[in-house]
Amino acid sequence: MLRNRLFPVLLFVPCFLVAQGPLDGYLKGKGVLDLAPSFSYNSAQTFAGANAQTYDLGYKGSMLSIFAEYGLHERIDLVATAAYVFTSSQNGLQDGGLFVKYRPFYREMNGAGKFGILLGSGLGFPLADYEPVSSGALGQKAVILPGRLILQWETPLGLFVNLTGGYNWRLDRLKDTDVAAIRQQRPDYDPVEPANFTTILFKTGFPAAHYYIDAWIEWQHTNGGKDFEPGVADLPQSFGVSYAQTGGTIYYSESGRNGFFLSGGYILGGRNISRILRVTAGMVLKFGV
Repeated sequence: MLRNRLFPVLLFVPCFLVAQGPLDGYLKGKGVLDLAPSFSYNSAQTFAGANAQTYDLGYKGSMLSIFAEYGLHERIDLVATAAYVFTSSQNGLQDGGLFVKYRPFYREMNGAGKFGILLGSGLGFPLADYEPVSSGALGQKAVILPGRLILQWETPLGLFVNLTGGYNWRLDRLKDTDVAAIRQQRPDYDPVEPANFTTILFKTGFPAAHYYIDAWIEWQHTNGGKDFEPGVADLPQSFGVSYAQTGGTIYYSESGRNGFFLSGGYILGGRNISRILRVTAGMVLKFGV
């Protein structure tokens, strides 16, 4: 619906807000499948624009997500994600993805625990033809090819430290029809293709027989892209999104097999991003253990 592309309120909830992305520092083991359905409530009061500008543009919505990870090999896991969003302006499937993790190195450190290196990639993509400029949008309708280098140290006490760096290629391109719609209002409109971006995640946590807890902070930086201007027709697919967000997770399992978790995250600020507070509750179902 081209009329929606002219709305002045442009809000974005990045798909990677959910659990800081699909690629962590653990593998499930060959033949093991984890399914994790969850439900999130997301809200924001302000929108962070470029050059430290803040706008009173609110956001409220809920999200039903599914995460699945399968151990294809002792060193290889396959991951799939999907999200269904509920807001006052639109409901439906939005972003998802298929990913793979490979661990080429995992060694004991002479009594100092274990150190592992993992590599990850895949493809993130929209699952439906949703409207990315409406206040119910989950993301930018982006097609993303991520590359991840994951370093994880597991101490003898069980505490782990994770450092993950990533580069993300934007494969989606602007549609001629979308550009033409903007030029009806702005004849001098100069379109900019979506820009690639980098991410860094630091996470620490403690896994045990019946529970798991972690805390994390993540940064994303986009060098380039366009910026939001209130009241100016534009294509948010072109916007360069940068932010810092932090959060954590608590998980409990009575049997050590299936369990429940509660997590949260908050976007501290950035560029072209809503300052979203997210609260998520879900469960983990294990098969093949």
